[in-house]
Amino acid sequence: MKKLVASLIFLVSMPFLVFSADIFIPSLELVTRMYPDSGVFSLQTWGSFEMEVSGGYKFGGKLKLGIDDAVVDDIFGNNTAEVLDTDGNTVTVEDITSGGAGLPVLTFKAAEVMINELFGIPLSFSYFTGIIDDFCSGEIFHTYFGTGIIEPRLSGFLYFGDGINYEGLHSVAGTGAALSTTFNTDWNYTRAYIYQDAYLGEGYFSADLRSAFNFESLKLEGFAGASFPVSTMGIYRAGLLLYYQASDTGSFLAQIGIPRWDPAVDTFGINLFYFLFEPRLSFGLFGLNLSFFWHPSYYHNTVTNEDGSIDLMLDLSIGDIETFPVSGGISPQLTYDANSTTEQFNVKASPYLSVATAGVLWDFKLNVNILPFDIANMFEGYIGVKAEF
Repeated sequence: MKKLVASLIFLVSMPFLVFSADIFIPSLELVTRMYPDSGVFSLQTWGSFEMEVSGGYKFGGKLKLGIDDAVVDDIFGNNTAEVLDTDGNTVTVEDITSGGAGLPVLTFKAAEVMINELFGIPLSFSYFTGIIDDFCSGEIFHTYFGTGIIEPRLSGFLYFGDGINYEGLHSVAGTGAALSTTFNTDWNYTRAYIYQDAYLGEGYFSADLRSAFNFESLKLEGFAGASFPVSTMGIYRAGLLLYYQASDTGSFLAQIGIPRWDPAVDTFGINLFYFLFEPRLSFGLFGLNLSFFWHPSYYHNTVTNEDGSIDLMLDLSIGDIETFPVSGGISPQLTYDANSTTEQFNVKASPYLSVATAGVLWDFKLNVNILPFDIANMFEGYIGVKAEF
């Protein structure tokens, strides 16, 4: 059904796309992990890729294709190692490839048809299917408002590895409609959604309201939503992102919210919360950033089995990659696994180097695993590449 709806949306949008189509790659990321495996030095490469085709102004269309967090070097499909997918489910590496030769395939991610300036006012209507928007990730500020990047430093495969890759507090995924407006300003973007929720399955619907405010020193994004008919009382969610540039030397970022709350099942408490706090200091070439992340009970409407777990990272850096092509530093990280009965604490120190070339950002990182102490598995390296074009 989802493929049929996507095909219909694409066919409807084709007349508007074909004469004024823009094709670009908003994200391309490859990460190669170098690690010892039973005494053998091994390499494993993960990748994500997104291609977007869009066009039109008054009547517009958008199509997204991509690959999400897939193993891209398992050419013959021989990798049966178990990992966690982005929703926290245990799968084999082969499960998340094409299932044939082993290589991942380019898959449908989203399609959207838009009517802008509805009734001659700053109001847009869109009909969509797929994964459309991530709430409170911070991405909207540089993609829509054109600001600098403010996203959390503690994010992505380089830090979460095979675990859940947290990006924002909630994602709109499914088939539905949305209304959006700027209220005729250049500092606000507000959007309301109603859709059949793909995370919950057929026959379950969600409604969300999201609004972002972009000021010179202050950036805010908030959302609230509900899903029905789920459980006996429905399920609810809400969240807030706040970024404040206090001075040239100090800023902080906070993400706080509840990705899912079922009043009929869940006792309201701190384990439901998603909480990330990052104070950032800059003294010329030197930077000091602290990241604290409290893991929630649910993410994308799925049990995480990480509730109460904590990540604490201190990032000591030299250079700013936004103003100079080379930067580096070291980031000690402490992880507390509240649900483990054997190894609750993990400590590592990670020297890293970032190099910016034309359109490409290279990340080199070495993890030195201090606790638990195991000389055979003490070192693992990462090479990451990010690009957009």
